[in-house]
Amino acid sequence: MVGIKERQKVTAMNQALTETTIDPMAFRNALGNFATGVTIVTARDDAGEGSNQYVGTTASSFNSVSLEPPLVLWSIDKRARSLEAYEKAEFFAVNVLAADQVSLSNHFARPQEDKFSGIDYELGLGDAPLLKGCAAQFECETKYQYEGGDHIIIVGEVKRFHTTGRSGLMFHRGKYVVSSFHPCNEQLPDDLGTDAGFVDDYLHYLVGRSFDQLMTKLTSVLHSQGLDENEYRVMASLGGKDGCSLKELMHNSILSEEVVNDKLRGLCAAGLLSREHHGDTTRIKLTDTGRQKLEPLLKVAKTNEAEALGVFTADEAMMFKRYLRRIIAWTE
Repeated sequence: MVGIKERQKVTAMNQALTETTIDPMAFRNALGNFATGVTIVTARDDAGEGSNQYVGTTASSFNSVSLEPPLVLWSIDKRARSLEAYEKAEFFAVNVLAADQVSLSNHFARPQEDKFSGIDYELGLGDAPLLKGCAAQFECETKYQYEGGDHIIIVGEVKRFHTTGRSGLMFHRGKYVVSSFHPCNEQLPDDLGTDAGFVDDYLHYLVGRSFDQLMTKLTSVLHSQGLDENEYRVMASLGGKDGCSLKELMHNSILSEEVVNDKLRGLCAAGLLSREHHGDTTRIKLTDTGRQKLEPLLKVAKTNEAEALGVFTADEAMMFKRYLRRIIAWTE
């Protein structure tokens, strides 16, 4: 039996704990020890016009609620300018960011008049924007909204989802981090399979096949711009450079002299490249028209590269490129 004095002590202690004031910043820093993924939640804003008819917010307050039915939640600050749009939205999308999308996270975390200007996206259910290159996406129908102190908790039922297998971006102790397998995990199984042949583990084939498949992703874009693969390779070799010689152009484009000269004639005639003669040397340069045509193609190429490298962590991607440069240096 607990005596009266003991009960009084417990009551006094509980009252003291209840009256204790928690320092908000200290509380926030303590919560930072819990690593989270990083998402951008998007929705249609019926009150907006043009590209301002969409809202997007960087959020780490995303979590699963239920498998049957499939429910997820996230929360938004009551002071957010976009709060009303999310409260009224019938659908929203959760874009789980990949490890290389730090700049996208920062972009949507800042207050801006038009967050979607220059951003690559397509529209999903309820016209909620789906951002390109994400690790996963969940298209949700808004089901419930709850008061949560200085935030509003929004629960959605997942209607569609998509994953890419890319490594996710994470946030821990106020900084971006990337995940990696813990040493306690068992060794991952060999992905070659039992019927692998010689070429399946041959460097020459692997590098060549990777190159071909990356270029294939660009083919439709190149054709829409009236370029073929070799014309693009010649122009891309000049990207970021103030011209180069024919020999350098052959080296960078990995094309023969015959092919390069053939493509140069057409590209110069189209006003995309120019030849500048300086004594015995000739410099090949992009014209202003050529730069304008090349710039969006290089952005598409970098997006494709990011998608391909998204299966690695940021460190693995950096090391992969470093190893390729070593092979190139060794074979030259």
